[in-house]
Formats: sequence, structure tokens, C-alpha cells
Amino acid sequence: MADAIGAAGLALPVTVTRWDKFDPTLKAQFYPDGSWAGEEGELIWVSSKAVPSKEASFIRAAIESEGIPQFIEWAKAIETLDARSPVRREKQTFTYRYPVLES
Repeated sequence: MADAIGAAGLALPVTVTRWDKFDPTLKAQFYPDGSWAGEEGELIWVSSKAVPSKEASFIRAAIESEGIPQFIEWAKAIETLDARSPVRREKQTFTYRYPVLES
């Protein structure tokens, strides 16, 4: 994901973590300046749920072909907003739900 973020030229800082407590999704949250305790400036926090190894290659392919491009489009839309825009001053969420591997 870091390579895709770098290639897309995103300027907003992005933190990526694996998080097992949520639904099977790639989820991103945009935190406007001052809304993340202990951090200055804007931040996008991305979490991705771990999956069973038998589903890993299927889910990885879906995330790389669909989830990450959708995430980058979402993040770029935030970046294009003026810093004084009311929309940019609100917390925002992106969710890409993992597809289901058919048996």
C-alpha cells in the first residue's frame, strides 16, 4: 500500500495498521487538524483486517485492484478541498468491504 500511496503522490500523512477488531474491510479515516489527540496537522489512518491464509491471495488481489484505487481517489478528493472548506474540517471515513470468496 505504501508504494501505491507514494506513486499516487498523496500529500496527506497516512498511517497504515492491521486491525483485527473490525469488519473485514480496508477502512480509512481522515482526521482534520487538531482532531487526533497528540498529533498536529491532518492525518489519514488506514486499518485493514487480517484474513485467514486460505483467503489471503484472493483478498489481496481485490484490495490492490479495487480497494486501494478507491481509497486513493477518496484521499485525493479531500486533498483538493481548500484548507478552509467546511468539508475538509470534518472527520471523514472511507470503507472498502472485502469481497466474499465463493466456495
